Amino acid sequence: MRELTEEEALQAVAFMEKLVVGLGSLGRHYSDNDEDLAWALLYLFKPKLVNEAAKVHGMLFSKYNTELAEGEDMDELEKLLQGLPYPITPTPKQLARFCQNRLNKQRSE
Repeated sequence: MRELTEEEALQAVAFMEKLVVGLGSLGRHYSDNDEDLAWALLYLFKPKLVNEAAKVHGMLFSKYNTELAEGEDMDELEKLLQGLPYPITPTPKQLARFCQNRLNKQRSE
């Protein structure tokens, strides 16, 4: 794996700070209002932020060696990501059930 330059490291840290602080702020501000939180998330994840995430992702992934060593069947990046628990996109039925459960919970509070 190659090292990040100082500028690349600062870009990655700045992006993560922006993302984590932004999500934390939304979570605190809209903790009791799921509908407003959903709209705020849509507001936060504008194309500019998504493009910035893709840029940082590409920068980080470019540092890994994707050449296979003799006798290996996975490169170092594949090994790192193997078994990573990615968030699962809900089916429309799962999303509807989740929304209904959250609405019921809000009404009962």
